[in-house]
Amino acid sequence: MPLLPNPLQLVSTVQKAAQSSLQWSVDTAVFVAGLPTRVSALLDEAEGLVRQVSGVVDGAARAVAAADTVIAACAALVDRTAVVAGETEVVVASASRSAAVADQLLEIYQPLALTAAPLATQFVDEISEDEVHAAVRLLDQLPELTDRMAALMPILATLDTVSPEIHELLEVVKDVRQAIIGVPGFGFFRRRGEDKLGEGE
Repeated sequence: MPLLPNPLQLVSTVQKAAQSSLQWSVDTAVFVAGLPTRVSALLDEAEGLVRQVSGVVDGAARAVAAADTVIAACAALVDRTAVVAGETEVVVASASRSAAVADQLLEIYQPLALTAAPLATQFVDEISEDEVHAAVRLLDQLPELTDRMAALMPILATLDTVSPEIHELLEVVKDVRQAIIGVPGFGFFRRRGEDKLGEGE
């Protein structure tokens, strides 16, 4: 038959159990009493984290916007570079054609230039300052000379029709002169006329 517990031991056990239960109750009460403070602190930390996350998100949004701007600028730069490259190709092609034409002209005119160089040197060496001024004055008078030639050209054009008549008149004058020379005493009268002209002078 089992032995009954010792009353002192029973009291000690009950006392320990009561103390343990009381300690647990106190700890629980303290924990429960501290919960609002801990919850408030957790909420504050959570709000701080939310603010930090919001700042990070805003910074990321600004970074994305800046990246979009940079990408757009790069795209525009690429387009402009393509346009400039196309224009450069056109300029290079035009320069190539110009160089080819220049080579052809150089090939054509180089012998002429080599031949004319001594003449040009001689011309420069021999021309005087007075001749240069005279040439300048002549150039200044060219407009007036051009106007006068324009007025004279119609008159010169009529000489083609007048020329036969002048030739006929000259033939008549020759005939008259020969006839006068053939008149007896013409030499005497001629010398006398020359003497009179000499005295008059």
